[in-house]
Amino acid sequence: MTMTDTAILHIPGQDKPLNKKQKEFNTLSETIEALDRQIADLQQAYDEMLRRMPSDLDPLIREYQGYRADIVNLWDRAYDAEHFRKAYQTKLAYLITENAYDLIKNHERNELKPVFNKYSPTNIDVLLEEERLRETSRIQDPAFLLESENVTEPEVLFHELSAEEQQRIKAERREQRMDQRTREAQQAKTTKSVRSVYMELVKTFHPDRETNEAEKLRKTETMQRITKAYQANNLLDLLKLQMELEQIDRAGLENLNKNQLSYYNKILRQQVDELDQQKVSIQQKISAVCGLPWQHAQSQVTVIAKFNTNINELKAEIKNIKKVSKHWLVPSQLKTYLKPFQIPNQPEEDDDE
Repeated sequence: MTMTDTAILHIPGQDKPLNKKQKEFNTLSETIEALDRQIADLQQAYDEMLRRMPSDLDPLIREYQGYRADIVNLWDRAYDAEHFRKAYQTKLAYLITENAYDLIKNHERNELKPVFNKYSPTNIDVLLEEERLRETSRIQDPAFLLESENVTEPEVLFHELSAEEQQRIKAERREQRMDQRTREAQQAKTTKSVRSVYMELVKTFHPDRETNEAEKLRKTETMQRITKAYQANNLLDLLKLQMELEQIDRAGLENLNKNQLSYYNKILRQQVDELDQQKVSIQQKISAVCGLPWQHAQSQVTVIAKFNTNINELKAEIKNIKKVSKHWLVPSQLKTYLKPFQIPNQPEEDDDE
């Protein structure tokens, strides 16, 4: 394994204390290495969950939803039986439509459509289409879309403003243009810093003029690593490649001038920001799979522990729903459940027999 894979790049402080910029370089280097390791760790956790879902989780979900569908059919049969008065039937109808709708919409249990339609004044297909249109409308709502940066206010509105307000707006726009030019100039300098490191490596390791085939192959492989780091704007990996390939040593880092170090630190801060975004992205994907709040997804151990807990909890739920389903085959047991049940936002009815 190469230095690029393992070593943390540090400016040594052997001869004299490090200055503020050197300390920042070391801190940023450590942060990047830690984020790289954590992102790789979380990606492994995510990949493991995806690998295990078809065999370990999906069959349990199908089994559990199958028992829910059985219970909906059980409630349907109970509704038509002579054991339940109107108050109980009202509760049964509510439970049937609520559960059947979820099972049809989210778990493709389309065999329940006739049961749902039996108790709903509106056909299930109409309701599903209405919800689809609502979701489409929500996605297209301008409130959920970023406005184009190129949209400008109509000129007539600007001229309707007071002279003082017009001057204020013009001043703000001038300041924004100056800020943009400053940012572009700074970006050009930092990009130049990365490119200068890249070019030093290219001069030595470009394989085109190499005549020895073995050496040409070695340089080709090295250039692939150099190009990959450059295309990713990864200054840290380029500097580590320079050290690995003995173009510079740690003392060379210590002797970087302040301006060069400032540009390096700026690039490393950008790299930290990008890695933070990558980390949040994988954390949110993990959360969508296993339900762990994304902020808590900090390690593979934590994530897989949550995934395993979900599996065990679902097994317990299946065991429980099987028991409940068996009990509710007895009308008196079902009545015991229905009696205290209250339909949300509806006055309680007299369900005494």
